Amino acid sequence: TILGMPRYALVFDAAVLDKPSRHAAPELLRMHESLARRQLAEVERLDLVRQVRELIGELLVDGGATLEQVAARLGMPARRLRERLAMAGVRFNDLVTDYRCRLAKELLLKTDERIEVIVERTGFSEPSTFYRALKRWVGETPV
Repeated sequence: TILGMPRYALVFDAAVLDKPSRHAAPELLRMHESLARRQLAEVERLDLVRQVRELIGELLVDGGATLEQVAARLGMPARRLRERLAMAGVRFNDLVTDYRCRLAKELLLKTDERIEVIVERTGFSEPSTFYRALKRWVGETPV
């Protein structure tokens, strides 16, 4: 017993592990391992992109989100983050642009915030830059 609880276990002679299985299929094992590695890589890719998007959102509130700032928050050099994002098939600047675009649309459509406040919250330094970006993203100005 362990801590007053009964212990249940199956105990095999170590020689059993040396016997080949009649049902062994090494090629099937390799296929499953390969699939598991690909799935794990995809999960890691999606997790990194999700983390970067979240940090972009947090940092934009404070005035801007740079690759260096996000990398520092993730505890890695900027170059490594850029490489990992490239392996994930995305570019940092595209993630920032996408986040700013979605945030701008949401604020314009769902709030009564003044344009100056939206410009600031989306990380633009001045309204004219915001107007040009929005025109590029959606084909019209915020007005």
